[in-house]
Amino acid sequence: MTVLFILFAFISSCGEVFVEKDLLERPQAKRCSDCHAEIFKEWEKSRHAMAWKSEKFRLESEEYTKTKCLSCHAPHQVDPEIKPTLRVEFREDGVSCVACHFKEQTKAMHGPHKVWSPPHPSKQDINYAKSFFCAGCHQETYKEWHLTKVQKSCQDCHMPSIGNKRLVQKFPFEYFHTKKPRHDHSFPAGIAKPEDIQIELERAENLRLKITNVGVPHNLPTADQGDPKLYIIVDAELPNGESSRIVRVLSYQAKNALVYGIPTYIELPWREVESLKVSLQRRLSWKEEREKIKEVTFK
Repeated sequence: MTVLFILFAFISSCGEVFVEKDLLERPQAKRCSDCHAEIFKEWEKSRHAMAWKSEKFRLESEEYTKTKCLSCHAPHQVDPEIKPTLRVEFREDGVSCVACHFKEQTKAMHGPHKVWSPPHPSKQDINYAKSFFCAGCHQETYKEWHLTKVQKSCQDCHMPSIGNKRLVQKFPFEYFHTKKPRHDHSFPAGIAKPEDIQIELERAENLRLKITNVGVPHNLPTADQGDPKLYIIVDAELPNGESSRIVRVLSYQAKNALVYGIPTYIELPWREVESLKVSLQRRLSWKEEREKIKEVTFK
């Protein structure tokens, strides 16, 4: 520890000597992995890292000619509630480390923690932990979330806590500050839990389903771009022994997504059934396969 203290004092006294100036010139994301190896590995697996170079986006943007779509897939600088401009350099990095953390105004890296970092100036900004930081790109989803008035933030679900960790994995800088709360930079899409969706069968002249999103604080599915879908598959065993199925597809594009706290009703074509099985499945916009959320049976 004495050696580290002496080294710390020496680096402190040297001031700008240890600044790595290329870090302030908007480098590729890979450059950040020299110190932030663990965060980089998480980000590398994320949809943010694939935002520009995914084959699906290339096709849907018609070879990057749909200009209104481009800036959120390779933003120059991410700021709260402001749609970013399109980056010139290293677009293949998508929503990169530098895009989120480097600010032209201060020529420094910004983040939620107060840290001392000799390789580059650092500024604390508590907005990184607030939902409106995401609103520049995820405008529609942010509006949906804001209307719910829930306390849970975007980051609570899509950057979940992974405990107290070191922000840096490079000697000696990893010892310049204590472990701090870290959040998952793979930005998981998450999947609704069975208890997040209530499914009720109402019996009137005909049967109908009442489906309510009670646990996901935005529309389900939600999107600013892309077309994720929610499938409601209803299998009925009828009194005459026959089987029947209906399928309803909900999506952001069709404007029939489940709104938080507001029931959606699906009229069924039967008056009586022996049994009814309802399956909820989702398909993310960048995947072909579906994932089951919930299945219930009524008799």
